[in-house]
Amino acid sequence: MGWKVAWSDRMVSMYTSIWVFAIIWGGVKNRLKTLPLWGLFLLILPMAVDGTTHMISDFAGIGLGFRDYNQWLVNLTNNQFVFTFYTGDHWGSFNAWMRLLTGVLFGLGLVWFGFPYLNESFLYSAEIVKLKIQNQTTIGTEKQNLI
Repeated sequence: MGWKVAWSDRMVSMYTSIWVFAIIWGGVKNRLKTLPLWGLFLLILPMAVDGTTHMISDFAGIGLGFRDYNQWLVNLTNNQFVFTFYTGDHWGSFNAWMRLLTGVLFGLGLVWFGFPYLNESFLYSAEIVKLKIQNQTTIGTEKQNLI
């Protein structure tokens, strides 16, 4: 029935956060130091752990692994939250919150680390284009003087 659309909570949070952090970065780029490589790895690590544990969990079968019921989290939190927080991947569950959080951290790390290098590259390219235009103008003027 209808059109089928693939949806990934983590991808939506990643791409949305990249867009949001890009806008924020535009306003603070002159006051912010570039994130070091180890900082990027720290911001990407939660996604790597969450995604890897989901992949390992899925080896037991979709909906059957340890990340579907999160019994480890029930034991860790002494069952302080409602049952629906621990199970599945619906909105409000632990898995949904982790996908949102890890996607946002990834977006933050990518913008903070990568955008300063992109900006530097774009500024360099713009300077080269400016010099080429000036050079062509100078050559055109010299050519007119020779004629």
